[in-house]
Amino acid sequence: MAAKQGPTERRFAPRTLPDQVAEELGAEIVSGKRKAGARLVEIDLAQEFGVSRGPIREAIRILERRRLVELLPRRGAYIKPVSLKSVADLFNVRTALSALAVRTMAISPVESYIDTLARRCDELKAQIDIDDPMAFARTTTRAVKTIARGSGNELLVELLTDLANQTVWTMIWKSPLDYQTREIRLLSADLMASTLKAIRQRKPNAAETHFRQLLEGDRDRALATLSEIRGEAFDFSGLAHAGEPGATLQARAAGPA
Repeated sequence: MAAKQGPTERRFAPRTLPDQVAEELGAEIVSGKRKAGARLVEIDLAQEFGVSRGPIREAIRILERRRLVELLPRRGAYIKPVSLKSVADLFNVRTALSALAVRTMAISPVESYIDTLARRCDELKAQIDIDDPMAFARTTTRAVKTIARGSGNELLVELLTDLANQTVWTMIWKSPLDYQTREIRLLSADLMASTLKAIRQRKPNAAETHFRQLLEGDRDRALATLSEIRGEAFDFSGLAHAGEPGATLQARAAGPA
């Protein structure tokens, strides 16, 4: 009898030229390189990116869907303000949805995804000593998606997918904002491994606590990096943390001085 197959990995089509242009423009908007209120002129952007106006026009539509650009009739496309608070809000909504997913997975998991999550944990462990923050971030994102799918809640999967596709999420991670030291990668890998252990033990409270610490640490470090890049102060005191003071968590995440 044929062995039971585990969950298949989804294959995504290569990014189109408009997608690539949108990601570059979006990253520049989020980082503050392109300022709020500035007009995006198709002919200028086409010349800058070395493409025709068609891909530029579609890239602007993508940015409009991601709430980075406003299209005004007979006036053109203008960059919308992107505050650090709005970025924090995006992280917080993602964390809330992911916390529900991990609790559900710990209570009643789709068993095949536990094995998939274990592979993701092994990948994170293998990347601790590799100085590639973006690769570590991509693996972490895949682990979060695995937990969402492992919950068996299709609506949660759809909401998290929409959150990634219809917001500035992709643009936020165009540049490495986190995982830039071995200590941070070690902490994050340990928290994901602890999350997996709690899921296997059917301990939803512990699973949520470890997972929230991981995601909230990601949020705080990404916001700190964006704050530095943009030259803007950000008040971290209002951000929630999973059962411990924010200062304590940030000290752990930063590693030894």
